[in-house]
Amino acid sequence: MRRLTLRSEVKSVIADFGVGLLWLAMMSATLIESDVYRYAALLLMGFTFFIRKADSRAVRGDWLAILCVAWGVLALSRFLFGLVVVGERGASEWLYAFAIFFPAMGVALHMSWGLVKPVFLAFFCSALILFIFSTPYSAIHAGVQISPLLHHNSIHGAVGCGFIFIGAFYWALHQWEIGSSLRSKLFILSIAVIVMGLATFNIYGAKSKGVWLALLPALCIMAAATLLYFRRKTVLAAALGGVILLTWGVYEVRDNVAHFGGATLNSVVTITGRLDSGVPLQRIMQDAIVSSETPISLDERLQLWSNALDVISAAPLFGNGNQWLTVWRTTPYANSVTYTLMHNGYLEILVRYGFVGLAILAAIVVSAIYRVFQASSAGVISRSAFACYLTFAVYFAFTILSNSNNRLAIGESYSLLFAATCFACSIRMRSRKSERNDAALPTGTSPNAIPARMQG
Repeated sequence: MRRLTLRSEVKSVIADFGVGLLWLAMMSATLIESDVYRYAALLLMGFTFFIRKADSRAVRGDWLAILCVAWGVLALSRFLFGLVVVGERGASEWLYAFAIFFPAMGVALHMSWGLVKPVFLAFFCSALILFIFSTPYSAIHAGVQISPLLHHNSIHGAVGCGFIFIGAFYWALHQWEIGSSLRSKLFILSIAVIVMGLATFNIYGAKSKGVWLALLPALCIMAAATLLYFRRKTVLAAALGGVILLTWGVYEVRDNVAHFGGATLNSVVTITGRLDSGVPLQRIMQDAIVSSETPISLDERLQLWSNALDVISAAPLFGNGNQWLTVWRTTPYANSVTYTLMHNGYLEILVRYGFVGLAILAAIVVSAIYRVFQASSAGVISRSAFACYLTFAVYFAFTILSNSNNRLAIGESYSLLFAATCFACSIRMRSRKSERNDAALPTGTSPNAIPARMQG
């Protein structure tokens, strides 16, 4: 009997180790740009439902789960219709069908909830090691544009560094909220501070104006969360010190920042200043495109966005499906820019699914944020965990204003993790409520008279 118990415990440890590695792979897109997260997601769901025999009833009657699956089925059906009937495959259309997996990923996270703490520790230790050995210190110090970590280009790397920066901040803040031991606080804080510093250094080196912009509202939420949730002098003093240090760093590199971002900022100010002049938007964009004062990167984006507006106008409500590429080939700048990655996530959605599709996706996102807020209020997760969830959402929403991150590995993996957190929190809230109801039942009440509890 003892031998069987020991064997069972060994199998459990091995299984947990493997599942932990899979969750690390899901988060790895911030460090290494690859599609490994897709295989990790499939393996997590397969292990959860076929090996651990998880009960799908945990999400089966959830209206948000139904909406996500319905949206995913619609996106997949529309893609297949365009491919088979119309003969147009579009570009990355099937990625929008990932919503089918959202509820299942929530069940997978719920079943492995106890691994969250060691997974975060392993992730940030890995980030620390990778930052230390991959950061081109001399090049960044010289003001040269670099591509951080193991990403394909500087923008993708900068977006990943932003996620890591925000996550490390709340990871450390979480320790103060839950009352970790002094040793744990100091250990985690030391890792988080170094990671945040190196992430900031790499973000500066990447010269991505979109990420610089996206970090501004993120930093505001981080400051507000610190002031709202933690009034301890040590925490506030540390936060104030970080702000002062960051401000000093920006001041020191102001000339390099102005060199890379000044022309873009001036062009944006000029364009926005004309919006209330009564001149049509398309005309304002055309004038900026032909202007010699518009930087090349912004010029190409304006051409892409102008093309996208033409495509959207062809089917504003429900979008063009796979056929958006057919319409794209007739737009004014289709031959000027040789790629169709629009560098704006909202336009990516609008050309395919129109304003109705954008509204549905917005409803899913807002509902998810509200549910995680409820979980925080109920004590299922910490307040700092919710603040991190919200900050991630706002940061990502701003990054896709000037980049199509929702079509890239980092955006796809983020959407799966975003949804997994939402549904895992929902399951755990319902489980707690069920347990409280069970405890409130009079003695002798039949268990068949109440719903079955959530498993896990």
